[in-house]
Amino acid sequence: MSKLKKYSRRILSAAAAFIVTICFTSGFFSRANGETKDFKAMAEEIVVLVNEARAEEGLKPLYMVPYLCDLAHIRARECISTFSHTRPNGELFITTLDDSLVPYSKAAENIAAGSDNAEATFEQWRNSPKHWAAIMNPEYTHIGVAVTYEQNSDYKYYWEQFFVATSKKLDDQTIPERYKTVPASSGDINGDADIDTFDLIAINRYLADDTLFLNDLQMQSADMFKDGVITSADAMVLRKYLLGDYKTLPVTMDMLMGGG
Repeated sequence: MSKLKKYSRRILSAAAAFIVTICFTSGFFSRANGETKDFKAMAEEIVVLVNEARAEEGLKPLYMVPYLCDLAHIRARECISTFSHTRPNGELFITTLDDSLVPYSKAAENIAAGSDNAEATFEQWRNSPKHWAAIMNPEYTHIGVAVTYEQNSDYKYYWEQFFVATSKKLDDQTIPERYKTVPASSGDINGDADIDTFDLIAINRYLADDTLFLNDLQMQSADMFKDGVITSADAMVLRKYLLGDYKTLPVTMDMLMGGG
């Protein structure tokens, strides 16, 4: 297939995934002066809400990716002047995405405007079947979210969700948590302050499913050798600790050589 045909088919696929219903609401407001807000935290809250809603339907969470958030920011700023899935230059939204960085099989976006908080914006999307279909699409794997503010504009606040389906693990992908799991020590992977079989189950599940998420603190807790990687050897060490073969965690080379 020629590159032109391949590109055309990809554009058509992306176009088919468009969320074409625009989220207007009747309660738009104006501000004399824009407040200082943490837009990054607002974007992360959207992802938390998305993943909580997906979990209720038995769907896997979406990974939040800085690159996709950058694209979402570009699109949110473009929506100030052209509130559409078509960019101000007349191109489709998907032209912001470099598929050499994110090789994707499907992509879509949701846009919204007018609300100054994540929950109200999320409800706009929830109440629109086409927007909700993107949020609930089991094929999507990664997301970028952004919110921007422009005082001298029609709706002040503009929101963007950028969805992609890809089999590639993307740089710095994370799953934001509403309440971050904080392990008390090495081996306490589930953060309940006890080292027990539930932690062993957690590390084995992580090793068996590369889509299962552990946050940075949980990864440190699961790394029994402190070598920066989680392998079956870490699970073995945790198992031996639970059986009493090791008295402390993490293990050292002396403990390995001495057997305890």
